[in-house]
Amino acid sequence: MAYISGYKYDIFISYAHVDNKTISEKADGWIAQFYKNLNLMLDRRIGRSDIVNIWWDNKKLEGNVVFDQSIKDGINKSAIMICLNSNGYLASDYCKQELDFFYKKASQEKPGLKIGDRSRIFNVLLNNIPFTQWPAELSGTSGFPFNDAKEKTELGDPVDTLSAEFITQMKSIRNAIWNLIQEFPKDQPADLQTEPEKISTGKDAFTIYLGEVADTLRTPRKRIITELEKKGFTVLAGIPPPEEAVAHEKATNKALENASLAIHLLDEFPGREIEGDTNNWYTQKQTELSLKSGKSQMIWVPAQTDFSAIEDEKYKLFMQSLEKGEGSATGYEFVRGSKSTLAQEIIDYAEQVKAQQKQEKVVKDKISVLLDTHFSDQLYALDLSKILLENQIQPFINPQEDDPGKNINLMAERLSQVKKLIFLYGAVSKEWVLERMSAALRLIINNNYPIEDFYIYMAPPHKENSNLTINQRFLKVNVVNCSEYQNIHNDQLQQFLLSLKTSAA
Repeated sequence: MAYISGYKYDIFISYAHVDNKTISEKADGWIAQFYKNLNLMLDRRIGRSDIVNIWWDNKKLEGNVVFDQSIKDGINKSAIMICLNSNGYLASDYCKQELDFFYKKASQEKPGLKIGDRSRIFNVLLNNIPFTQWPAELSGTSGFPFNDAKEKTELGDPVDTLSAEFITQMKSIRNAIWNLIQEFPKDQPADLQTEPEKISTGKDAFTIYLGEVADTLRTPRKRIITELEKKGFTVLAGIPPPEEAVAHEKATNKALENASLAIHLLDEFPGREIEGDTNNWYTQKQTELSLKSGKSQMIWVPAQTDFSAIEDEKYKLFMQSLEKGEGSATGYEFVRGSKSTLAQEIIDYAEQVKAQQKQEKVVKDKISVLLDTHFSDQLYALDLSKILLENQIQPFINPQEDDPGKNINLMAERLSQVKKLIFLYGAVSKEWVLERMSAALRLIINNNYPIEDFYIYMAPPHKENSNLTINQRFLKVNVVNCSEYQNIHNDQLQQFLLSLKTSAA
């Protein structure tokens, strides 16, 4: 969530990766130090930590890499761009694309490229680049010199980040950014935060709702958002605002409707109280609403958190109930872990949920059938199942023992998942099959299961069609006799598959 209303990021830092390289891999590069100093100085100016949201790409991209979608998304959701102008920047087509993209999007949106007489693009000169060589998008802006050139003709190098000159210039750009932030409209649509544009699109889109946190967890939360977006996930993390109790609940529920997964980071501190509901906190309320939504979710707390030391009794009981698994009837993942591994834990869990939901969608989109069989016919049932799968029909196999009345509860559970029921009649008696059919019919009537068709599939050895009916008026019983064919692939089977698909249409 950005400090500037209506945006996800306050500042996007555009730079050439060559300017961040160091001799020692352990030391921060110049750009990384610039980012850390700017972040800290803006926090101090506001008086709170991790309030300004700065996007910068720390991946080592080569010059021939295609314009990255996550970077494009970051630019699109940023209020301000800082252009770290240098020889390396001017030589990079990638940097030119970033600058061009921000220039065009800022020019077309409200409040425009300029607010008053202040440009939303800051030109930071790491080298003493003559203004005649500046990109056209920077014309009309004043530069912030961060180089040690003494003469106009000197190229110069970036000033040492520990020098007094660097600190002086950092204060100058900090003040300029702060003054610009104050000029932004205060009533930008909150939808840009609560319903951000999706990075992933189409059938593989996966959106993660990341709940509000206490101040003690804001830094890891920001890092997690960045890491998730770099992996292609869309993150909904802009609530609050709104802060008032009723509006907050409405916005939270709306965001949860659009999410595939919910993540909540909690510790011994409940965070800010809800405006208009001083007996509750944003962190707890959002977690409770999320649990009611039935979404897949992970609740994470630091490993060392001692719930018994929580001062507020209500919040203590809430946290204890979560660890005991009492927070929701639908279940959730409760994790005690380390901040250092938190981002990867969430990414791994998100990938797991994403794969599971994708598989569930595949199953849902297929015609689903229950194949009820005796253990003695299980090998034939497995071969038949493979053919069903090849024809986009999802089989659930229910192997049964000699007693046709056993495991009725298991049959009931599987009947609730399908619309068609197939009884495999192979190396078992006719009486066994009829008893299974009767048991299934009772379950369907008593529980109102959505079964549309009964099929009796006759497998080898040879059988006659006669006398395989039960006295009922509710369902049509279809008999498919493939018992004369040892080879499972035959014309009768093709008619059976066609019947399954036609009745499902």
